[in-house]
Amino acid sequence: MAQIEIITDQSTWEHVAAKLASETELAIDTESNSLHAYQDQVCLIQIGTVQETFLLDPLAVKNLSSLGSLLANPAITKDLHGSDYDIRCFDRDYQFHISSLFDTQIAARFLGSATPNLASVLEVFIGVSIPKSHQLQRSNWAQRPLSERAMDYAASDVLHLVQLSETLRQGLAKLGRLEWVAEECRRMEQVRFRVPDPPELAFFHVKGCDRLSPRELAVLKELYLWRQGQAKRLGYPLYRILTNEDLVRAAREATQHLMSESQLGQQMASFVPALKPYLADGPSGDFIPALRRGLQGPLVYRPEPPRRFNAWTPDCRERLQLLKQRRTSLATHLQIDPALVWPAPSLERIALNPETWRAEILDDGTKEVRAWQRQEFSKPMMELLGVNA
Repeated sequence: MAQIEIITDQSTWEHVAAKLASETELAIDTESNSLHAYQDQVCLIQIGTVQETFLLDPLAVKNLSSLGSLLANPAITKDLHGSDYDIRCFDRDYQFHISSLFDTQIAARFLGSATPNLASVLEVFIGVSIPKSHQLQRSNWAQRPLSERAMDYAASDVLHLVQLSETLRQGLAKLGRLEWVAEECRRMEQVRFRVPDPPELAFFHVKGCDRLSPRELAVLKELYLWRQGQAKRLGYPLYRILTNEDLVRAAREATQHLMSESQLGQQMASFVPALKPYLADGPSGDFIPALRRGLQGPLVYRPEPPRRFNAWTPDCRERLQLLKQRRTSLATHLQIDPALVWPAPSLERIALNPETWRAEILDDGTKEVRAWQRQEFSKPMMELLGVNA
């Protein structure tokens, strides 16, 4: 078993980073505190080689520039599983970017895995079992000291990743799909953290708000802003104050009857027990005023979506169905997810206007269609449409 070392000081990290710079392949993972903080951050960085596993504590080691150099070094393959979140976190917290990525989750999907979580992939492809603790997965990784159990759990995410990557590459090479995964990984390397919309606009994304009236939307907006302020003040994630479902329900309930301040407070507290601590006097006691601002202030209307001409004729729908059937047939033959064969948005554009097919297969990769998809599947798809190359 690989040796596990926790790194909590700058000098030790610089020594380890210098040693890692000579490696050709590194396993990488991160743990964050997104379920426990208003603004989540990377709280632990796991780095593995064939023989060693390092747990780098970014809360103690402040200068991580050497890590940025390792991640950006194209001569070192970086093995990650489900890298999307880690890549966004590295960009958000440190402006670090990854090159020479090999995502074992992507690779497993191209080998036909229908359950590509790390535990399942390790079990299926190399016969290794790792700890499966929902409690540890959701734990607060910002807390110190880390328990031995937590460190073992974190280390298990990279302990076998280099071995797994080699096995997956061998399988992909036998099937001629190594370049398919390489292109997907190159695209994944370009993922960046996206700054969220400001709260004044973000509340429009709450599930269920599209069914609210303008008055209910006004209440929802005020409660959303109230929740944002409370979460920031207390350092809690938003859901710890109130869930989105609670906000929508409160907006509906509050607009049903005109009530006094005390009646409104009693009504809200009765249907959302979680509200009770926030209805007390003091800095958090402004929940009812927020409700009142929504009830008495200007109405709020959802932005008008752009009007689109409905071009979905029966012929178009039939064409889309045929395209999807051909995609499923190809996927079944290859034993992979149909979504990997051809992107759904591209199929819809082609179904609406078959003459756009040539533009789809000449796509330079900046849209949905991949180069390997055009090379492998454009001919059978064109044959279905009766389009000449």
